[in-house]
Amino acid sequence: MTLPVRELRKQARIILIVLAVVDVVAAALLLSPVAGFRSAKLQEDEQVRRQWQDEMHKALPVRDIDKKIQEARLQIAGFYQDRFPARTSAVAIELGKITAENGVKLSNVRYNQDEDTVGGLRHLQMDATLSGDYVKVVKFINALERDKVFFLVSSVALGEQQSGAVTLQVHLETYLRES
Repeated sequence: MTLPVRELRKQARIILIVLAVVDVVAAALLLSPVAGFRSAKLQEDEQVRRQWQDEMHKALPVRDIDKKIQEARLQIAGFYQDRFPARTSAVAIELGKITAENGVKLSNVRYNQDEDTVGGLRHLQMDATLSGDYVKVVKFINALERDKVFFLVSSVALGEQQSGAVTLQVHLETYLRES
């Protein structure tokens, strides 16, 4: 059964009118203030989401803070144990070892220990006369600064100088931990 052409045209017009109405409604929605409000709302939502993510990243270091504090305390205790001797004799032994390794002579060492402790550490000052070949003296001072025991070379004064050999007055500092 075939439809007459007139009926087909009538159905085509109805379809075209419906499509035209749908186009007009879609255009009205896109150009209306409602569409602008929706896109502004989407932008605001995206901005709020970004701010939330930024705040979460800032808060991450605070997570497990108790564990991090405990770990830091253990690291500090290990640092104190490794870098600060408990007795002056350990400092003297370490100085003797570095002196022998670098071929210099350390003499007239005077120790001055503070009685007060700060943070479980006691300040120890040493004044000594250092003599030897210039290159060996430089290597000795470098070895002191790189040694496992914390040594601070706070001053160096040139004493004598004879054919490549030098004599220096050295002021050193370190700390002793409470045992």
